[in-house]
Amino acid sequence: MRFDALLALAHAPEDGTEPREDLILAINEEHGVEQILQRFRNLNMMNDCQPIASGSFIAAKLTLRELVQTVLPKTNLNRVIRDAHDLANRQGGSGIADALHDDTPATARPGAVPERASDVHDTSARRHERTRHQRWFLRLLTAIVAESYPPLRDRRPSDPEVSGEVAGMLTGVHLEPEDTERPADPAGQGVLDHRQRYPILSVTANRQASSAVVRSRATVKADAAEQVFSVNCSSIGWAVVDSGIDARHPAFYDWNTAATPEPTPSRSRIPRAFNFVGVRRTLSLDALNDGRIDWPMALPYAEIDLATDLGTAQPSEVPRYQRYTTPVDPHGTHIAGIIGAWWPRPGQEEFRGICPRIQLYDFRVLGDEGTGDEFSIVTALQAIRYINEQAGRFVIAGVNISLSVPHDVASHSTGWTPVCIECDRLVRSGVVVVAAAGNSGYAGAVRTLGKDYRGASISDPGNAESVITVGSTHRSNPYRHGVSYFSSRGPTGDGRPKPDLLAPGEDIDGPVPDQGIAALHGTSQAAAHVSGAAAMLLARNRELIGRPERIKQILCGTATDLGRERHFQGSGLVDVLRAMQSV
Repeated sequence: MRFDALLALAHAPEDGTEPREDLILAINEEHGVEQILQRFRNLNMMNDCQPIASGSFIAAKLTLRELVQTVLPKTNLNRVIRDAHDLANRQGGSGIADALHDDTPATARPGAVPERASDVHDTSARRHERTRHQRWFLRLLTAIVAESYPPLRDRRPSDPEVSGEVAGMLTGVHLEPEDTERPADPAGQGVLDHRQRYPILSVTANRQASSAVVRSRATVKADAAEQVFSVNCSSIGWAVVDSGIDARHPAFYDWNTAATPEPTPSRSRIPRAFNFVGVRRTLSLDALNDGRIDWPMALPYAEIDLATDLGTAQPSEVPRYQRYTTPVDPHGTHIAGIIGAWWPRPGQEEFRGICPRIQLYDFRVLGDEGTGDEFSIVTALQAIRYINEQAGRFVIAGVNISLSVPHDVASHSTGWTPVCIECDRLVRSGVVVVAAAGNSGYAGAVRTLGKDYRGASISDPGNAESVITVGSTHRSNPYRHGVSYFSSRGPTGDGRPKPDLLAPGEDIDGPVPDQGIAALHGTSQAAAHVSGAAAMLLARNRELIGRPERIKQILCGTATDLGRERHFQGSGLVDVLRAMQSV
């Protein structure tokens, strides 16, 4: 049970209702999500909680009462919940109040029931330990109740009314036989990992995500590599998991440059687009199988009808369900442009991204305000795996995730949050994943004396072990200016070196909706450069497709050392030409 989930539940809504927060339940794959979904159905919680399962994760909107009564008995807090449940049933609110301060073992208190037969081998030390766990849990629960329940707001946790409310909550805990019976030791060796017994591994908040050329082509030597090796990325597909790509923008078409008197556009280089923003709204009940995302049924509900909108098909030929809308937030269009824009503007300089012929797949997870949630990102990453599996090949060879999901090292094991786990799974499936390091390297005024620089500031999914995490440097003078002041620094919270690489991220030109071009900056833009570098490497050496760990090794091994500290610069500035020459 992660602290961020409890903290979210400890804030009472302004309308005075009981807080209901969107949480992510990570499910033990040996148990499966169906067991938990069935529990929600049996308790008639489907309408209020709106659970939705994707892979081994379930997102559900839960109150504190529902969390304690329904979810926690299925976690490794089961024993604490059972003991608290027994105490509340025997002694009510007064027993809860006494237990907050009493170190006497629960079985030795007046009126206590005898130990269960399965517990007779407990030692005195273990009973004292369980009592400490119980007291810790009750103190935490009473504090949250006093903070979040409107009728009890501003009451002290020791108030009898608070203890009474907690007791009422605990007496309603839903225990099933498997929650109360101690499992047999399958190996007969007296050793049992109790954590593997429970179907719910962790409960976390569904964290909010936010959006964390081209003169910089020359900085990473993409222009030289394109000329020397005659690289054509038209057969490479790359997903942009972001706020959406403006498919009508001229920068995302193929162009006939032989046409007269000026180049003419031919086909769009955005073959497919999907909307996963607020995935509960996107995927109606018809797209789900008893609350689980069933991809053959669900994917058409998320797909955006590009063909009809762009005039390349009749509506009857396209059995898709979402109409195309131009993204409001420019971030995704800008990132896609750095990776693969191509716009031969008459009378002006030709605008080119790193891979001007690449196929770009639009996966929208951020809304009009440039924000979204973690579960939507997880679902989009699972959809990419499904698309490749169904095609039997790497239709999408790489993914760019220029997003920032704030990571609290005190609440989560670094690199083991839902979005990081899903990124690692995608890499293991053979897809290159490039992520922004984040823009939290500095938090202070514009003028500084140097005291507001932050270490260990890498955000998710950049904390994932297998992704290529990218920090930012100057667009044209990286040797002089070094690492951008805002670029997040390593190491990770658990001591791993990050970021992996640097790329230009300051004032980078790129397309924005409604046929515009603008300069934006951030590690998001830097990550897009590395996505382009990886795509060029795959286009030149197709035997590397499906080997993302080798791509990461090559790009890091051929990067240019800028002479900065390792946790600032990683392996250094990405060098596309040197990377391609090394293979």
